[in-house]
Amino acid sequence: MLRYLRENTGNWIIKIFLGIIVVVFVFLGVGSFGSKRNDSIATINDESITIKEYQQAYKTIVDQMRARFGKNLNDDILKMFNVKQQALDSLIEQKLVLAQADKLEINVSENELQESLLSIKAFQKDGRFDLDQYKKVLSLNSLNPEIFEYNQLNAIRQQKVKDMVFSTVNISDFEARDWYVYNNTETAVDYMLFDPSGYSDILPDEEQIKAFYDENKENYKSELRVKSVYLKFSPEDYKDKIKVTDANIKDFYEQNPEQFKTPQKVEARHILIKVAEDAEEEKVNEAQKRAQDIFDMASKGQDFELLAKEYSEGPSKDKGGYLGIFEKQSMVKPFADKAFSMKEGEISNPVRTIFGWHIIKLMAKFDASVQTMAMASETIKKELEQQEMQNMAYYKAGEAFDAVIDGDDFEQVALIANKKLVSTKDFDINGNGLEIEDNKGFANEAFSLTLDTISDVKEIGDSYYLIKVVKKIDPEFQNLDLVSEKVLKDLTLTLQVKQAKEDAQLIIDKISDGKTLEQLARDHELSLKSTKFFKRNTKVEEVGNSPEFIKASFSLNKTNKIHPEIIEVSSKYYILGFKEKKSPEEDEILENIKTIKSEISASKQSQYYQAWINELKNNSKINFDPEILN
Repeated sequence: MLRYLRENTGNWIIKIFLGIIVVVFVFLGVGSFGSKRNDSIATINDESITIKEYQQAYKTIVDQMRARFGKNLNDDILKMFNVKQQALDSLIEQKLVLAQADKLEINVSENELQESLLSIKAFQKDGRFDLDQYKKVLSLNSLNPEIFEYNQLNAIRQQKVKDMVFSTVNISDFEARDWYVYNNTETAVDYMLFDPSGYSDILPDEEQIKAFYDENKENYKSELRVKSVYLKFSPEDYKDKIKVTDANIKDFYEQNPEQFKTPQKVEARHILIKVAEDAEEEKVNEAQKRAQDIFDMASKGQDFELLAKEYSEGPSKDKGGYLGIFEKQSMVKPFADKAFSMKEGEISNPVRTIFGWHIIKLMAKFDASVQTMAMASETIKKELEQQEMQNMAYYKAGEAFDAVIDGDDFEQVALIANKKLVSTKDFDINGNGLEIEDNKGFANEAFSLTLDTISDVKEIGDSYYLIKVVKKIDPEFQNLDLVSEKVLKDLTLTLQVKQAKEDAQLIIDKISDGKTLEQLARDHELSLKSTKFFKRNTKVEEVGNSPEFIKASFSLNKTNKIHPEIIEVSSKYYILGFKEKKSPEEDEILENIKTIKSEISASKQSQYYQAWINELKNNSKINFDPEILN
């Protein structure tokens, strides 16, 4: 199966190739579906989900995750995100929603389907739908137009059903206002801090150290270590076996036109006089006058670079306003429109953007260009050679894995692959003890294997590996003299934390009605600190991200001035007292209410839709083969 896939996949589409390989392995070996490929794996109200549908759903999710995680995607991540369950759930939801679309007689016109296809960027060339590109993309994904268009039609029908469910969700101004006030009210608190690191006078003696070690021996075991053997398939091993033809270069050049286009660029300096986008007219006019005065000086021949260093309020001030060479899309529109319409050496009148007023000096213009195939051929050749080498390394690793599946032992596999079986020294989970291009990556893969099990093909760095763990060295108790420094450090910290907590509790126990935190601090000769204002959904700048600290802070007010319990944050202890609280102004609420309603609506729509799906599931007969989730 693997050999067939390798021999029938394009020579240099390695990313697509690697994108499906995880899926391939799912359906191989023990517990695979090879013997029942045409059978259904689940039924929803007597409608079947086929193995082919499941494979495609699984592949789609894996492709999305590969785009997100890149080379870091591995079996552990797939298991962590429960991709098999996700694939099954997505198909069950699809079948249930389409059944509802049938009941509601929801259809899609030819025009709707056509518009959706024309809008998909993957099918476009130079911003317009291209039929050849359409067929090529589908072919690379093992689809034909009939299947894809049928799936697209169903996707539109599902979205129409979703939109109907979403339309039942309404958010009132009152609800949006309450939500905004709750999330944008700010508070500031006074606090006493009991920091264990401040208890530097705690010095454990030898008896305490030994007792602590005896009580916590489990914490001072050596780390689990393993030894392994491996086969490595590096792209560089196949450098002499790769040949890129002129036809390959031509195909790549024609299929990636944007890669060889250089857009128009300009080189410029500017002087910025800042003014807020929503500033009052008087401030806008004042800033414009200052900018106009600077423009007048520049127009009369004063050195633009020196003027920028003296007057500009932008980050490029120290560089004389130099912005470098840039494309039009990299600047805000009013600035870009003006800069790209100017002549070399020209200085513009002040131009307004969201940042303020700009005086622009155009230093140079660089016309758009297209690199010819002849000019690009050497670069393309190197890129294709690298892709081919990568493919070849993967292909050879896959051939070796075929031998593993056939039952050959690792020594035989090495002979078949004409590779040397390399032995490692013992190493830990972090790769200490290894000399591999990615020690930690290799160690993670090795530690996921059971003893004497050969891995499937693992991509580590730029190479591919088959790994076998041949020995596991269990953790052992280490004598006190070997870990005495760590024991002393741990014990000292434990005693410091204990003392800090006890001291904080002593103060809490002395809280009496009417006393402020300031009075308590003064009575016990302790320092009092204050936070800046913070909201419920932000971290406290002086403390960090602590939900407990924030919840306790917002429970305080002018009546309830001191929180009655110690708050622990990262082994530090806080006693909190009310300082100040402020709610958002009414005009701020009104200004944001439209956005708030939209945000709450999107959240509620998602929740309501999921509840609706769950209700459909509860009222449906759903059966599936549990083996697919193993």
